[in-house]
Amino acid sequence: MRLKDKVAVIIGAGQSAGETLGNGRATVLRFAQEGAKIVAVDRDLAPADETAAMARAGGGECETAQADVVHGRSSRPQSAPRMRASAVLTSSITMSASRWLAATHR
Repeated sequence: MRLKDKVAVIIGAGQSAGETLGNGRATVLRFAQEGAKIVAVDRDLAPADETAAMARAGGGECETAQADVVHGRSSRPQSAPRMRASAVLTSSITMSASRWLAATHR
């Protein structure tokens, strides 16, 4: 387990509709397999919850939080993760907003 006891915040961890596995969800699942403690963040909490459930089903530790990083708001502050206070963030990965950024920076 290469990431045992590491803490990762993965933004864009939910899943868009479709049959493929999105980058955010795939990253959460792989980090969970490698032993990381994960906070799965997405603007839509339901897909992030599904991702977290998949990670936990595989033996991982994963919590969720809802935030819209493109517009800088969180509609459910009570959804903030309750990761142990002793946990130190070791990774932060942003998978969201890539289509939005590409469209606005052409």
